[in-house]
Amino acid sequence: MMANAPKNPKKKTAVYKQGKLTKNNRFATNSINWTIVIVCCSIIASFVFAILLGSFLGDKAHSSQSTTTPAGDSSTLIPPKSDKVSPQKELHAYFADMTNADPNISLSEQTATARESGNALFFDLRNADGSLVYSSSVATELGFSQNSNLKLDRLANHLDYYIDYAVALFESYFASTLDAEERMAIQNAEALLLKEATEKAFPQIIIEFSHDITRDNAIYYQSYLLNLKLACPTASVGIKLPYVFVSDSNNSGVIAAFMGIADFYVLDLGSRGEAEIASSVASLVYFNERYEGVIMLDSSDAESLAKRIDALLTNGVKNYVIK
Repeated sequence: MMANAPKNPKKKTAVYKQGKLTKNNRFATNSINWTIVIVCCSIIASFVFAILLGSFLGDKAHSSQSTTTPAGDSSTLIPPKSDKVSPQKELHAYFADMTNADPNISLSEQTATARESGNALFFDLRNADGSLVYSSSVATELGFSQNSNLKLDRLANHLDYYIDYAVALFESYFASTLDAEERMAIQNAEALLLKEATEKAFPQIIIEFSHDITRDNAIYYQSYLLNLKLACPTASVGIKLPYVFVSDSNNSGVIAAFMGIADFYVLDLGSRGEAEIASSVASLVYFNERYEGVIMLDSSDAESLAKRIDALLTNGVKNYVIK
């Protein structure tokens, strides 16, 4: 027998077999973390709810696609908002014919009569052949046909000298019937052209579309107006509308959508006599009260024109253009 032999050490139990980690306690009910269980159940419930909600919204979307929008509803025609620029109040603008402008003769020969007649000058920016009444570097760069006898800078200086307020009509060649590439090209070119024109000479501009506007194609013309408003943020932009279009109640939604972008509208009553003018204006009281409006009349002899203008004023129209 060996002396002083060491005693056998007590056999140690593995840690995972001790206390709460013993085989019998590892899966005991009172050791379950109920917080984790509740969170997991909540996640599962949320996932199931999301699936059910997605299915419901999908059914609603499909249903709305098959629903026809009422004729007077403009909800499908509302674009992003653009900043409004108020037009001239109590505008009395008279036509200044620039077709015979001569680089060697004062422009007063073209503008004096209009200046004496009202408080603003009215210009048609296109000649009868479609060319511009003025020329500029931007017009040249964009390829517009133009009148070389009148420089835009010269006209702008003339208007500044006499402190004239100028309103211009521009007939756009934009049309919904063009293909996408042509629409984009015309829209952008005209926006750049009018950006220069409004910055230099014309604080108020009227757009006239040569193609008929309908409810089905109105969105294209809204796009044009919005693009123009963004290009000319300091100018007051109006849209010229035919009387037959405005007087049709089915177009009220389209007009409301246009006026969500444009600063004013222009109603052309042409050569109507005083009685017809009074009747036409009276039938459109709603539009005249709700939106900024301008009435456009053809010129006539002094006596007849005075009576026709008086018919406008008597019926509450304060803004007019004599073309």
